Amino acid sequence: MLFSVLLLGTSLMQARLACADDDLTVADQKGQSRALLAAAGQDHDLPYHLHWTEFEAAAPLLQALAANAVDTGIAGDGPFLFAWGAHLPIKAAFLVPPRSGGKSTAVITTASSPIHNAADLSGKKIGTGKGSIGHLLLLRLLATGAIPAPAPRIVYLAPAQAKAALDTGQIDAWSTWEPYISLAVIQNHARVITDGRNMMPNNSFFVATTTALNTKHALLADFYRRMAAAYAWGIQHQAAYADLLARQTGLPLPVATAVARQLIASPAPLTSKIVHQEQTTLDAYRSAGFLRDSGKLDNAFDLTVFIP
Repeated sequence: MLFSVLLLGTSLMQARLACADDDLTVADQKGQSRALLAAAGQDHDLPYHLHWTEFEAAAPLLQALAANAVDTGIAGDGPFLFAWGAHLPIKAAFLVPPRSGGKSTAVITTASSPIHNAADLSGKKIGTGKGSIGHLLLLRLLATGAIPAPAPRIVYLAPAQAKAALDTGQIDAWSTWEPYISLAVIQNHARVITDGRNMMPNNSFFVATTTALNTKHALLADFYRRMAAAYAWGIQHQAAYADLLARQTGLPLPVATAVARQLIASPAPLTSKIVHQEQTTLDAYRSAGFLRDSGKLDNAFDLTVFIP
C-alpha cells in the first residue's frame, strides 16, 4: 500500500511537470553550477529539457532574467537586491549560504602594490562592477570605516576590463569574486587585501523570474532539489567537481580546485531569518544613494519553491 502511495505521488509530480512548459533555461556564472550538476550526475533523467546559458557576472545574468530570456540563475545577494530594488521582475527562491566564510568576495591588488590592508585603499582607484557583490563589499568597507576618508574612487568595470586595468596599473585594486580571485592569485600572484568576512551576509541565491515562478513552479522545485543534491555531493567530491569544472570551462586545474574549495556550500530553504539578514545588503545600497523606492524586502523572496 505504501509503495502504491509513493508511486502515485511520483506520478503526480511527473504529471505536473509534463503539463507545464517542459523547458527550463538556467543562467550560470562561469559554468560553475552546470559543472557541479553534471559531476554529481544530477542532470540525468530529467523530466524536462534543461538549457544552460553562461555569463561572466551577475549583472548581465540578472538582465537576462528581467527580459525573460532565462528562467533562473545564481547571483550573490548584492547584485540580486540591487536589481530587485530597481524593480526588475525577479525573486530569490533558493538559498546558497555563505561559502568559505565570506572569502569568495575580496579586494585584490598586484604583487608589487604598496597596498596591504583596507585602510591603504583610502583615496585609491578601485575597479568593480556596479551593483556587484564586489561593489557591495566596498560600500560595507566604507560604511564601517575600514576604508577611512578620503573615499576611494570606484571605477565601474566588467571583470575582463577590471583585470586588464589592474594588470596595466590603471586601477590600484579590484573588488571581485570567485573564480576571478583564484585566477588572479594563482596565475598572476595577486594579493588579497581584504575580504567579505564579517562585512555582509555573503549569501547567494538562485533567482527566478516572476513568470517562471508562476508557470514553472514544479520545474524550478525539481531543479533546486537536484542542485541541493549536487552541492551535497560536491562537499564529499571536490576533486571530481574541480576536474570537470576545469574541463568544461577551460579554467586551469589549480584554479578550478581553489574555486571548488571556496564555492561548495550546503543550500537550504529560504526563511524569514535570511530575509531579515539581507536588510543590511539593501540598506548599503540605499545609504549610498543607489536605491530609493525599492519596496518591502519580503517581496524580494519566494519561500515556497524549495522545501526539502
